[in-house]
Amino acid sequence: MRSPPLELLSDLVQNRGRAVAYKGLAQGMSQDSGFPWYFIINDRPVKVTATANGSLDLLIANLDTGRLERDLQYLAYCFEPGQNVQRISEAEFKTRVKALKTALADRSDT
Repeated sequence: MRSPPLELLSDLVQNRGRAVAYKGLAQGMSQDSGFPWYFIINDRPVKVTATANGSLDLLIANLDTGRLERDLQYLAYCFEPGQNVQRISEAEFKTRVKALKTALADRSDT
């Protein structure tokens, strides 16, 4: 996987916590960047996709509903190595989302 240009990463990290789309970030990456990307951030499954207009979008699992919801404040974590961030495969992502939904369904049955 190739990294995005450093100046784009710097802007992204400095703006963590602000729900902004980084138009051009996906365009600054090579075609072999392999979107979508999948992560676990603080035990939550995350999917990062490139949009048609060159932005990045992020869907993260809601731990109360199991639904994937848009939350761009987590995007900076995908570019920072850290203890609570792990890149995973699509299969692992699907397994984790399914396990979360199963756990929530089991909890609601009791």
